[in-house]
Amino acid sequence: MKKVFRFLPYFGVIFSLFAYQPLYASAIKYIRVGSYQVKLVDSGDQGEVSGSWAYATYSYGCFEGDMNMYSCNGYHLGASPWADSAGNPFPVKISNSATASSDEVYNTMPWPDAEDITIRRYMRYVPTAITVDGMRLDEQFPRVGDEVNPGKIPGTADIMVESFVRTSMGMDIHMKVLAWSQENHDDYVVFDWTFTNTGNIDLDDVVEIPDQTLKDVYFVRETRPAGGWGVRSWRPERFFSAYGEYPADSLRMVYSYPARREDPDYDDCGRPHETHGFLRDVLYEAESMLHVDTSPTDSKDNPAQPQMTAVGHPEWRFIKHNASITTPDEHLEVYKFMQEGTVWYEGLPNLVGEGAYPGTHHAIRMEDRPEIKFTKELGYAGRGKSMTSSGPYTLEHGQSFRIVWADIAGGISPEKGWEVGNAWVNKTAIEPPPGCVFDGIPGVDDNLEPQYVKFPELFAADEKSTAENNWAKDCWIFTGKDTLFRNAAAAKWNFDNDYDVPIPPPPPKFVEVTSLPDRINITWDRTQPESVGDFAGYRVFRAVGSPGPKVIEDELVGTWSLLFECGEGTANPALVDNYDDVTAVRGKGYYYYVTAFDDGSDTAPDVWNPAGGKSLESGKHLTETTIAAHLTRDPESELSKIRVVPNPFNISARKLQYTGEKDKIMFLNLPPVCDIKIYSESGDLVKTIEHTDESGDEAWGVLEDEHSVTETGQVIVSGIYIAYIETPEGESTFVKFVVVR
Repeated sequence: MKKVFRFLPYFGVIFSLFAYQPLYASAIKYIRVGSYQVKLVDSGDQGEVSGSWAYATYSYGCFEGDMNMYSCNGYHLGASPWADSAGNPFPVKISNSATASSDEVYNTMPWPDAEDITIRRYMRYVPTAITVDGMRLDEQFPRVGDEVNPGKIPGTADIMVESFVRTSMGMDIHMKVLAWSQENHDDYVVFDWTFTNTGNIDLDDVVEIPDQTLKDVYFVRETRPAGGWGVRSWRPERFFSAYGEYPADSLRMVYSYPARREDPDYDDCGRPHETHGFLRDVLYEAESMLHVDTSPTDSKDNPAQPQMTAVGHPEWRFIKHNASITTPDEHLEVYKFMQEGTVWYEGLPNLVGEGAYPGTHHAIRMEDRPEIKFTKELGYAGRGKSMTSSGPYTLEHGQSFRIVWADIAGGISPEKGWEVGNAWVNKTAIEPPPGCVFDGIPGVDDNLEPQYVKFPELFAADEKSTAENNWAKDCWIFTGKDTLFRNAAAAKWNFDNDYDVPIPPPPPKFVEVTSLPDRINITWDRTQPESVGDFAGYRVFRAVGSPGPKVIEDELVGTWSLLFECGEGTANPALVDNYDDVTAVRGKGYYYYVTAFDDGSDTAPDVWNPAGGKSLESGKHLTETTIAAHLTRDPESELSKIRVVPNPFNISARKLQYTGEKDKIMFLNLPPVCDIKIYSESGDLVKTIEHTDESGDEAWGVLEDEHSVTETGQVIVSGIYIAYIETPEGESTFVKFVVVR
């Protein structure tokens, strides 16, 4: 077996550990069809070193882009007792991929198929080829392990990623991850895992432990929301909660939501931006159990599972690291945690006896602890993690059990986050959500979370705003809970209906955006969308300044709006395959996506449409462009007309720069073809740009991280620069410009 080692250092008191973790050279696939998007590793690893500190994002549109949902998650399997292939007994056996480390050589091993592929991705349709001015933006498809094969996908999902993992316990895991682009089902991703006692503890074909019964097997999930160490989600504080511990509950989930920090002397719930107020932390996020087998011989859902829910500190060592680098005593601690949760660790009572399912070990919810006002009071500093445990199962050789859950997001829209936050920072009266009344009795006529009800001083008048405005702001943020539960209910409906979600027409096979002097042209494929019987037409949407809502220089830009539609029921009944955006203006960047819609005649019932018959539209994330198109200029013949814009370029003068395009510098009125060589004032060559598109425009770099950078990728410093422009005919000129950073 080939072994690959990567060293993972931990420094000082933050990690208090210097250790290594052996890693398999992980294969990765992405799911990006809906608003909730994930990165998947063949071993199921979602830990800190699986390639990024954020394995899931949600398309909300915050100050720096989309929201990072989780920084890291983990899973653990435990059995007791256990014996190895030589018959040596162990009190417990742990196989896991923890939040901080994963061992894919001996512990949780990706299992290659006959073609030596460890992870596969199946698509329902050919993914859209997206091009802006000749640059392909979509992920290369197919890569190794990719194929368009709807027959492999359960139900009507747009995409399924599948992998197999062999564990050191002798338990194989069949991992399936499903996602939809349909509007009622694009805010979650479903994880459908099956566990089988194979007795094989490595990647060869020899079954090392053929006769062992795996006893009292538990499966643990731990989820850690993003935030805390400067990640761009802007969420350093989270409260944690749960739902489903009681027989009357309709769903089962652990979730987190925005909290007020202890440090500021004002109500900073939602993390409003200091100057423009945009609410940067409004999302609820959850892991919701959709199905847990009752036993290996009974596939009915057991509503009392998971049998444990808890919140813990992310640095608890016994559950933070994989079993290859933790001690036998820590393995015993993990197993005890699987059985009882945190009651033995923290001494907090469980909910049994208060109406929870008998025999379960659910910790008291954070917000129901009478003394808890801020997350720091728990010692977690807002960086805790939710944990669940399902089991126990006893499996004879060859037996299996199945667990299905969904990762889910919910919250107010960016537009509402801008409206409310802007009013709050400007001390303008905020209209509360429908049904919420400010009467001085929190929790009676509003939707405030429990700690705000117990401690109304959390939204009391402060240096920033009035009590009523603080209260209204917080009420709007907490409407996100309704959205989260609605999305969780949709995920449960989806599973209960065998993943048979009504689907819209497929997206175009290609979308091409071309910048021209007097218009921006959008052209799309018609063959794939019009292959379905109830197809009706197309819509083109546009955003200005950003491919989605974003605040730039105290202004919300990037909101999507309908630009054009054609087909049945529209003002343009004739179907076309292109549109010219003649309303674009110079100096702005434009983003587009194209959807196909049907007439609803073949649409089956859905979770919020029990009668069926509703028109559906293909998802925006399937075709959206992520770099800007701009109006170009016709080329000039006189080199004296060449200009650099902006000049001077001042990093502080954002309103004089290109909206949403950081550090962008343009060369205008160019000849059709020329070379642009940029020198520093001392004569050093900084950058060479080949202008070949026969327009009059050329940017210093196309992508944002290419703007104003040298040949070696360094952002230029303040100074005077000289552009030397030369045509193929030998004509040349010099243009000076100034950069102030």
